[in-house]
Amino acid sequence: MVPDMIASAEMMLERWMMKEGKEIEVHEEFRILSSEVISRTAFGSSFKEGQHIFGMLNELMILSDRNTFKMSLPIISDLFKTKDEKDAIRLVQRIADSIMEMVKNRQEKVKNREVDGFGKDYLGLLLKAYHDEGHSMKISADQLVDECKTLYVAGQETTNTLLSWMILLLSIHQEWQEEARREVLRVFGPDKTPDSDGITRLKLVIILFCPFNFFFFLFS
Repeated sequence: MVPDMIASAEMMLERWMMKEGKEIEVHEEFRILSSEVISRTAFGSSFKEGQHIFGMLNELMILSDRNTFKMSLPIISDLFKTKDEKDAIRLVQRIADSIMEMVKNRQEKVKNREVDGFGKDYLGLLLKAYHDEGHSMKISADQLVDECKTLYVAGQETTNTLLSWMILLLSIHQEWQEEARREVLRVFGPDKTPDSDGITRLKLVIILFCPFNFFFFLFS
């Protein structure tokens, strides 16, 4: 999955180079980055459709946040839905339909022998469980849809928040930013694209980006 992650990061950096000299909203940039990485690694060649699903999930979260503190009255709330509630119901159905459409497309490719097995991405692993003949590992269609949604919401929010927080800390403690940059240049040089073997040798970078090490910044 590392090449897919690198490809997504390179696309982000190309956007940044076009904005040289201008302010960049990194939180939004990392949201785009994390959604694309998850889409690529979870759905493989269907990552564009995966991004469409992510967009709908993002809309659903916005609707949910907007109505967190609104009171609902029993019976009345069931009979009369607000516009946000109606929109949320439609989004939930559209998300489920889109995921199942990707499932059908992947199944069709397997049936026509266009691909070998269901694939090694996250969707492929879920499909193997979906078609498992043993009861212990088999999952239902609803569970498959929920797993895809959970991966998006949990994976995107945690990654986006962590990256934004660490970039803020590195901008405050620029001496550690320079140390991290020197380590990257020492391992990869100025032109080499990062790879999985080299990334494991970035000891300082790994320490800095561990979520439990932010106290290290604060008290150093």
